[in-house]
Amino acid sequence: MVFGWRRGAALLVTTAALVGCNAGNPTGSTPATALVGPTWRLVRIAGQPVMAGTTVTAVFSSESRVNGSAGCNGYFGRAEAEPGSLSIGPLASTMMACSPEAVMTQEYSYLGSLQAATRFEIRGDELRLGPSATETSLVFSSR
Repeated sequence: MVFGWRRGAALLVTTAALVGCNAGNPTGSTPATALVGPTWRLVRIAGQPVMAGTTVTAVFSSESRVNGSAGCNGYFGRAEAEPGSLSIGPLASTMMACSPEAVMTQEYSYLGSLQAATRFEIRGDELRLGPSATETSLVFSSR
């Protein structure tokens, strides 16, 4: 009898969690909590692959913060999310100069695109950020 009760309780908790994941998300947009957890690794910026030899990351916390590597410098700042919408910044970063200059150009572009992002969508292990619902400027992977 105890085994049946525990299994029933587990089923009830699982069902409630699944229903709760979609409650308050009637439009089917990505819940904000989906951002938190993985280290998102940038794979495309403005439609182009990330420069070879650079690692650009974003880690979102449940305390409305984001931090990571911009390819050369570390950065951190505010990141507030609601289902499908996002507000990032202001961001601060370390101030090392990196070579070649293209690394710094990519870094400036990344930080600018990150702060300009107002929408996000997660598809599988892919995070897409952009300034509008129809435009994607940054594509990350959680792999």
